[in-house]
Amino acid sequence: MNIFSKKLLAAAICGVMLLTGCDNTQQEPSEIVVSDGIPDPAPVLFPCDSCGVTLESAVQKAVSLSPAATEIICELGFKDCLLGISSYCDYPEGLSAKVVGSSENPDIDAVIELKPDAVFTLSPLSEREVYALNQAGIAVLSAPVPVDVDGYSALYREISAAFYGKETGLDGVRRSVRTGSEARGTLEKAAGEVRMESFIYITGKLTFAGADTFEGAVLGLSGENICTHSGYISLEDYWEELRQTPPAYMIVDDSLTEEEIRESATLTLLLETGTKLRFVSSRCFERPSARTAEVFAALKNGESK
Repeated sequence: MNIFSKKLLAAAICGVMLLTGCDNTQQEPSEIVVSDGIPDPAPVLFPCDSCGVTLESAVQKAVSLSPAATEIICELGFKDCLLGISSYCDYPEGLSAKVVGSSENPDIDAVIELKPDAVFTLSPLSEREVYALNQAGIAVLSAPVPVDVDGYSALYREISAAFYGKETGLDGVRRSVRTGSEARGTLEKAAGEVRMESFIYITGKLTFAGADTFEGAVLGLSGENICTHSGYISLEDYWEELRQTPPAYMIVDDSLTEEEIRESATLTLLLETGTKLRFVSSRCFERPSARTAEVFAALKNGESK
């Protein structure tokens, strides 16, 4: 090392001593951050499965042929994505989307003309209709119709996956999964405000909802469904069993009236011996969405005719 270099080194050491002081105080070593200059990779949201279909990208333009799907899509905040809706989609109010028939009778040409990314439905379309839409580059997402509370949260999960993909939150849980859990939690919270002990549910067709029906599952969050049969059973086939095990509550589709209920001697006997009569809207069950929880508000308020 030459003289100039030695003088330069000495000057540098003096400068450091002037800045740091010479009190011999031991300094904590600073943290050394090493970066390779490569940014963290962006999360891979797609491809992602929704309703059994693999989507390569998020749905940005949608058509809904089922009221429940329409309500859930709007709940999720994707109202503006709806280009077309069914003739039965009347909530939320003020939807500006074009009416394109229904899942039972869709206007396939009108749907194709809208050029959506996907069509949502809870009622399967025919093979011919699915083929025509797929040929036009439109995914058909046939969401599962819930028959229990697990299916209710799964419905939210499947629909939200089409928009969110594999997006996860800080807790590492997929957003679509979390959405389904939150939907179920909201329903269970509403149910927790009502205690019915035991009940039967009578549909608009004067049949009783069994243990494996969506009506029975939802109401079962607040009490015991004494109708343990599968599916729906008629009064004629159930009346003897019903007389032997009277429920605390008789929940009835509000398309019926108390007069129609009392046309049955068995149901009248139940009411006269203490069974409480309550009416609820069948819409809560026919359209599984956030509004399903309204059934418990009706029961809590003791609504009757």
